[in-house]
Amino acid sequence: MKHVLILYNQFEAGSGAFAESCAGVLDQVRAVADSLDALGLESEALAVADLRDLAGLLSRRPEKLVFNLIEEFAGSIRDACAVPALCEAFGVGCTGNGTEALTLAQDKHRAKMILASAGLPCPAGAAVRPGGCVPGDLPEGLYIVKPACCDASEGIGADSVVPVPSARAEALVRRVHEQFGQTAIIEAFIPSRELNVSVIEIAGRPRVLPPAEIDFSAFSEGQLRLVDYEAKWVSDSFGYHHTPRILPARLDESLAETIVTLAERAWNVLGCGGYARVDFRLDEQDRPFILEVNPNPDISPDAGFAAALAAADIPYERFVWMMLPLADLRRRRSALPLAGRPA
Repeated sequence: MKHVLILYNQFEAGSGAFAESCAGVLDQVRAVADSLDALGLESEALAVADLRDLAGLLSRRPEKLVFNLIEEFAGSIRDACAVPALCEAFGVGCTGNGTEALTLAQDKHRAKMILASAGLPCPAGAAVRPGGCVPGDLPEGLYIVKPACCDASEGIGADSVVPVPSARAEALVRRVHEQFGQTAIIEAFIPSRELNVSVIEIAGRPRVLPPAEIDFSAFSEGQLRLVDYEAKWVSDSFGYHHTPRILPARLDESLAETIVTLAERAWNVLGCGGYARVDFRLDEQDRPFILEVNPNPDISPDAGFAAALAAADIPYERFVWMMLPLADLRRRRSALPLAGRPA
């Protein structure tokens, strides 16, 4: 474990519609590299272009542990889900979630169908494949329209919440199809509160860190309470400066227990490992709905996950250290003959 390879996805700085979120991965790389250095471990950070590039790199490198910060590959979001499986094929341990959990969570509509089938509360909605239209059987109401397979609020703006049925909803669906080449999700908009709940693996079990709530108190009465792309990434936007987190969230005891239980169940249903984040919206009666499960979320120092670690009195360096034995355990288990692997 003396030398760790930090891998992240290659991108062109300053280019593309979502340059801010793409460049954000470098903050994670620096934080992990600095932590490994503080822990007395050597590391090297390398950008990876695609799976073929990764296979060639793994075949040449001596490291047996990878800290996986690959979020997507150019032209293929889904291929990034295969990184842990490819590492395993080369006998290399990989931090964070495995390929199965990453793949299940990548398509947010499919993931919520799985969660809902397990009895977990998710907003009602539908998925519209490219070329399709808004289903005519959706109940009237406000819905959010967003890409099915994007992270970092990419494709979500102040205009993404619209009434259904409406011409605006149809236009937003077409925009998702044309801009992203993806299925569009049309999902009932839960109007009240938003929670981000970080989870880490300790001794093979999920531990839910203190939940954080987005503070929308600076928003006017008619302003949409939503953390869109600008609020996350555009530093001169209103949302960026007026969506601080309340950590820990002010929840009554019963609701707090419910949130912890739901986060643990969502983790288990999707087979998460290492670390993840479960996002919730609460309606006017404080009933929670799971928006998404995000395996391998943003772990940059100013992101919500790092804040949750601090609230749980877990130093960032300790979190980085905790991920390495888990990755090594996965490597050693994958090297066992099938008959010798744990059930």
